Amino acid sequence: MLRKVMAAAAVITVGILAGCGGGGGSSAPTVSGVAATGAPMSGTAFLKDSTGTQMSTTINPQAGSFSFDVSGKTPPFMIRAGSLYSMSGGPGTANINPLSHLMVGDMAGFSNMSTMNSFYNNPNGTTMRNMFSNMSTSRLHVREKMGPLLSAYGVPNVDPIMSPYTIGKGLDLMFDNVHMSIDRYGTVTMMNSSGGTIYSGPMGNMMGGTMTSGSIMQPGTGTSGITISPVSGTLQINGTLQFSANISVTWSVVGLNSGSITSGGLYTAPPYQGMFLVKATSTADSTKYATATVFVGSMGMSMM
Repeated sequence: MLRKVMAAAAVITVGILAGCGGGGGSSAPTVSGVAATGAPMSGTAFLKDSTGTQMSTTINPQAGSFSFDVSGKTPPFMIRAGSLYSMSGGPGTANINPLSHLMVGDMAGFSNMSTMNSFYNNPNGTTMRNMFSNMSTSRLHVREKMGPLLSAYGVPNVDPIMSPYTIGKGLDLMFDNVHMSIDRYGTVTMMNSSGGTIYSGPMGNMMGGTMTSGSIMQPGTGTSGITISPVSGTLQINGTLQFSANISVTWSVVGLNSGSITSGGLYTAPPYQGMFLVKATSTADSTKYATATVFVGSMGMSMM
């Protein structure tokens, strides 16, 4: 009797292996995905199971891809890169991006970044299971509340956590043109590349937010020609990070109480947690600018 050997590999467009097999054996159970905010994230991704056991893995800086071998771990899982979160009920795909973060906030009703980070530091298995039971509802909330924006980028039925994720296309292209910040009070603001507000609302209640469809720009519009380095960064509260640009720019931060930045691009994080935007405006043409994302976490968190 011939033994049947499975050696299936589900490949996400950027080349992530959802499982690794070979040698005639069964593939290890993995949680894998792409961490991106428009550009691929880099550094370290973390996973905690429902018992509080944490794992870490290096993010591929070119593709944003990551993978965890979750053999022997107890689902559901919370996954984090910087201060952006995602969630998985078991082996499979769990992308990390601004909308996966809003889904996790919506699942649990987290009021701000501080409460979400505190929960991750000291998780409760019962709460994590209750959160995961709300995932399908939060997925519907994304499609309903963000529908006009997702449709403009050709992904009206996307699942930010589980759908295949391609750098530079679809949802990722949207994150290139739509920038998100979360202030100390948990207010989420999503802006287009010209600074117009597309969405504003509480982090823990997606349906309680307001979508301004008239501010949605078509893909590919509003490009500035400005490149900021790094495109994203992760800091502890009150930490500093040096930014640079490919042309002469004037530096600023977006929103009140979002930290400060010098004329030379040295950013200082505020004394509280959040997701903030650094802005570089062309000195030659003040209508042209680009933004970079800064994730600010608590002193108790191991960061990227």
